[in-house]
Amino acid sequence: MAGKITHVEVLTQVKKKLEHGTSEQKKIAEFLYRASNRKYGYVGTIAPDIFYYYHFLSREKNEISQIWGDLHHHKNVTQLVLNFLDIILDSEETVYRDKLIAFTLGYICHCVVDVITHPYIFYISGDYYNKDPKISLEAQQNHMKVEFALDSYLLDNRWGMSPKEYDFTHYIDIVSRGRDGRLKMDPIIWLFWQQALKLTFPEEFQKYYLGSEKKIIPMDIINDSYIGYLRFQNLLDSRSDLIRGILKFFDTITLNMLRSSVLLMPFKENIDPRVMNLEEKEWYFPADVSQKRNCSFITLVNNAANTAKDVITTAWDYLKNNVKRETILNEYGGYNLDTGLRYQSIHDMKEFAPL
Repeated sequence: MAGKITHVEVLTQVKKKLEHGTSEQKKIAEFLYRASNRKYGYVGTIAPDIFYYYHFLSREKNEISQIWGDLHHHKNVTQLVLNFLDIILDSEETVYRDKLIAFTLGYICHCVVDVITHPYIFYISGDYYNKDPKISLEAQQNHMKVEFALDSYLLDNRWGMSPKEYDFTHYIDIVSRGRDGRLKMDPIIWLFWQQALKLTFPEEFQKYYLGSEKKIIPMDIINDSYIGYLRFQNLLDSRSDLIRGILKFFDTITLNMLRSSVLLMPFKENIDPRVMNLEEKEWYFPADVSQKRNCSFITLVNNAANTAKDVITTAWDYLKNNVKRETILNEYGGYNLDTGLRYQSIHDMKEFAPL
């Protein structure tokens, strides 16, 4: 996963690019800027990642949510987006439909950012999916450290902001309290998302979906993951000196075995400058060493914004019946969000150079 702030900020950049595009792209920008749609676009930008890390107190929930996180990233990525779009096409044109569109456009932005930035992030952080738990754990910790460092760097580069200023969760909060007193995400998005998962992954849905198809119940995998993600982000708020102090204390008394401080964005002066690749050193796609680049992180982010603008425009045209499903599948089918390549799985990832 690219960092959460990178995902949010790329959509912000895409909207700016759309503002300066064609007349139709200007309409997309206006649509995404609209107050009633704004948060739904940003929720889409983090949607595939909510299933990771946020059930660490429950092994069973963690295993199930991991399955769904991997499905979102590794299997039928384009088909899921098309199923989102097809459900929208079958919906009445209401304010609720607009929420679904905004969510889907944000979701597309997430996919593009992952495809373009993930090969670099995996290359410099290590073998995330290695079967040796010691190797994979170190790579996973490095992955988080790299993502948070890149997030912090992007904030400074774009806005001159530090981690102590940035309020992340206000972008993605679509929570209300139900009559039963439980916190729930907007049920319009919950039902929409669930329907698309059932269409895209029918076998996995029957086997692994926790919850009801009629309403949000306790333990529902989508709602539970979203609420858990939101709570996790609120708890580990990079703006909090108290949380920084607590995590530093844990690391001190455990001789840094927990490495819990990687859960927060570092300050600019504590970032290893190599992660940004400002010198544009050559690096390789872990799943295909014949694919090599020398892009800096900022160049990758800008490339992602340019590509996301184009793909979002294509999706908008699809909703107007100006693009065929087969055309989109031919152009974008088979992408894996971790390898950044078409029809190549995480098992092909062999080349790494951890910093």
